[in-house]
Amino acid sequence: MNPNKRRIKEEKRISNIKYLRFALIGEQKINGLKNLPLLTNLRHLNAGGCYLVDHDLVTIGQVKSLELLDLDLTDITDDGLQHLSTLTNLSELRLKDNGQLTDDCVDYLLHLENLKLIHIANTSITINGLKKMVSHLNLETIIIDSDFNNDIDELLRITEKYPKLTIIFKGRGDISNGKID
Repeated sequence: MNPNKRRIKEEKRISNIKYLRFALIGEQKINGLKNLPLLTNLRHLNAGGCYLVDHDLVTIGQVKSLELLDLDLTDITDDGLQHLSTLTNLSELRLKDNGQLTDDCVDYLLHLENLKLIHIANTSITINGLKKMVSHLNLETIIIDSDFNNDIDELLRITEKYPKLTIIFKGRGDISNGKID
């Protein structure tokens, strides 16, 4: 096969990738990240458990087609999340097991206007951050953990006020319409 046809075929194959589990480290991670914007049809990027840092989110923020982004258990910080504000198609964001994320990241998350699901279990986001997200975004699902045990009454009130919202409370049940199921 002629080299140009081979290159075109490879570019077409790469551009059709819709899901990517990113588990590379070191030099492989750097090279892989650099090529992410070439994946113009990438819908789901699972980078959970990777050693991602804030600078890596600059590149991820260039993948405009992303709808689901898994950043569980990474080394990103509150400020790093500002680089995701360009992801206008993002509907699901998973941030669990990032204890370093606090309410300070919420202002950056508010730019994700199409966000429907956010997973914040085992972060340091509090009831105040959660309430701010709910009041500014059209969230349908929030996944939390036992860190919110002392906030049950407030969570019930939130779902009463926002009837389209379900809070999946790990170990306790689902909270919707002011009730725990």
